[in-house]
Amino acid sequence: MQSLASVHWTSRECNEALPMRPDRQEDLPYVAYGSMSLEKIQEGVSAEAVSYAAGLLVEAIRNFESEKLSARELRLSLTEAQMIAANLIARTSATLDENTMEEQVARVRKAIREVKP
Repeated sequence: MQSLASVHWTSRECNEALPMRPDRQEDLPYVAYGSMSLEKIQEGVSAEAVSYAAGLLVEAIRNFESEKLSARELRLSLTEAQMIAANLIARTSATLDENTMEEQVARVRKAIREVKP
């Protein structure tokens, strides 16, 4: 049996075998929310949103380029980028202030109002 390290895949083969994004064309059944409480639904949505945002931060770190610093030249691993993201989230949490909270509450509430039917 061949090890994965010795297999040379084309980018198309890799994308077909290991898709990075779910196929939006798939006909998946809807999740039945009828038996779930609003609180449980909100918890799931909240966890998904936070996870998505953290993933965006990791990708921003992995693609960071400036005149003095290049993530590509540093050869940042995924684990390193995830650890940096966790550190940035922790630092932001530690320095959260009233102005930032007020600004974010206003932005989020505006977005929610715009989405509600």
